[in-house]
Amino acid sequence: MNEADALLQLALIPGLGPISAQRLLEQVQHPAEVFSLSMERLQAVDGIGGERARRICDHRGSENVANERARAHAAGVRIITRVDEGYPQAFNELADPPLAFWMKGTLEPRDRLGLAVVGPRRPSAYGHRQAHRLGSALARLGTCLISGLARGIDTVAHEAALGANARTIAVLGSGFDKLYPDENRPLAERIANGHGAVISEFPMAMPPSAGTFPRRNRLVAALGLATLVVEAGNRSGALITARLAMELGREVLVIPGPIDNPECAGSNQLIRDGATLVASLDHILEEVGPLLTLANGMNGGGPIENPRATALSGREKQIYLLLDDAPRTVDDLVRVGGVPPSAVSATLLSLELRRLVRKMPGGYVRAV
Repeated sequence: MNEADALLQLALIPGLGPISAQRLLEQVQHPAEVFSLSMERLQAVDGIGGERARRICDHRGSENVANERARAHAAGVRIITRVDEGYPQAFNELADPPLAFWMKGTLEPRDRLGLAVVGPRRPSAYGHRQAHRLGSALARLGTCLISGLARGIDTVAHEAALGANARTIAVLGSGFDKLYPDENRPLAERIANGHGAVISEFPMAMPPSAGTFPRRNRLVAALGLATLVVEAGNRSGALITARLAMELGREVLVIPGPIDNPECAGSNQLIRDGATLVASLDHILEEVGPLLTLANGMNGGGPIENPRATALSGREKQIYLLLDDAPRTVDDLVRVGGVPPSAVSATLLSLELRRLVRKMPGGYVRAV
């Protein structure tokens, strides 16, 4: 058994996480030797015990590896182990890097300029709006948005990237055959079909569980240069991702929420604990240097410009760029842009017909 197959064999053992597997690997010269250890020797390894030792012995044959590889291949999924080319350096920064991961789509060098975006499955209208606003602005710069394909904020982040024709990485909390939630399967296919990657640390048939999502979250944190928390209650999984990002030395950015909303209590507490409050694209770029370099690189170091605006000219471009960071009213545009009200209204109508702007309640208009 070669090294890659031996690592995959370990990854397929139920209940054997990467920390316990690493302790086993420290006992041998080659990963395949783990399956030659006696029950007594296996049980002596810290954290293994009788049940895990029995499972390791039950997996001594190679048919499990062959079956898993065949199953993945049939689904268009690649399996990449620690020793294979394409294993992300970011995973090696974890205390418990995965032995292997399953991937549909591709990882590219530019994905290293990525930002993790996390938040609740049932965000408020405010949280949804802010995630879309900042996610879209980041994606238009070429930032890869990384999230967990869950309902809510994760979905908003992935769709913001796709809407800007940018890259996005979705990290699953289950195996590909048990993709969760099932309604996001079409979204996963869109991502994998030329717009990024869908990855999982779990074998194809692994269902989601309370234990798989925290493991998913650490990969999300590792892949991002920083983590943006949109909303989080005191028991939100987004707080786990934020804590893991801090442990990795990554910046944690938080969009502040209403102080009387319990669903923002956790994220607001992160700010009190030292995370960075962000309310605009500029705030994020100030904190994450590589993204500022990316933004400046779009136009030779000059002012940041939305790439969708390059197809516009004259007044349309002027008005569209004024909407790039936040929703505004017609009065705002008149005051800031110095454009007559009639000209602003006519230009907004033109942009709306091009589906570049959208009217919002309260007389506000925002860029799409």
